[in-house]
Amino acid sequence: MIARRTLIVALAGLVATLPAFTAPAAVRADDHAQDAKLGKSVFDDLRAKGQIVADSPYAAVLQRVGRRIARAAGPQWYVERFYVIKGASPNAFSAPGGYVFVNEALLRTAENEDELANVLGHETAHLVLGHVHAKVQQQQRQDLLFKVGHFLSKSTSVGTTNTFNVAQAAGNYTFLNFSRQQEYAADQRGAYLAAKAGFNPWGTVWYFQEVLRVAGDAGFEQYTQQHPSTSDRIARVEAYLKANPRTFGRWRNVLTSTGGLPAS
Repeated sequence: MIARRTLIVALAGLVATLPAFTAPAAVRADDHAQDAKLGKSVFDDLRAKGQIVADSPYAAVLQRVGRRIARAAGPQWYVERFYVIKGASPNAFSAPGGYVFVNEALLRTAENEDELANVLGHETAHLVLGHVHAKVQQQQRQDLLFKVGHFLSKSTSVGTTNTFNVAQAAGNYTFLNFSRQQEYAADQRGAYLAAKAGFNPWGTVWYFQEVLRVAGDAGFEQYTQQHPSTSDRIARVEAYLKANPRTFGRWRNVLTSTGGLPAS
């Protein structure tokens, strides 16, 4: 009885040290500070590993297109910033605090600025729609469960402890594991942002088709673990664009430029 009472008191104290899990759903100022810190840590991690490409010939076009997408998204609490990173397979992802990372393979694969704009629109949509912040919050809850489980494992077996250690070290950037519905929503909002910024929203379809040809059905967000198939996303975006002629009717599904992104 005494041991059980001690366990309950300890768990209650553990939960009490994490007030964010019982706070209202509205994002608070300290949430912003936490997101900014996490995003900066991702940037610092990539820079420390030599992954940031400061002198990329695609830096200028990335910044130019990125600024237009950021303006289309409207003012946010963060300043959106765009970085080129190394990588042999097309990849892009957004991190908390407005960080967007696009690798060299994706920039080499994009056939025009419309395609790049839709990729950046997709990553910006993850930020604007709150997907990244929601995943950070989810990860915090998982961390709480880890702490509780690790505490309980002390009174069970070594095998249980090893299981929690493996779970904790399962991988970096776990906040990128978006759901399929979040990916669908980001595809649509990304196309909308691209169109609002003056780019052809069919660039989403074109780039997915190119990725399907070059990299198969994995999509261009290689960190994501639960992404829907590229073929499915192409069909859904096509249907979305055709179903909203008032917003997208001025744009045609005609790939007019295939010369690649301008390199400086």
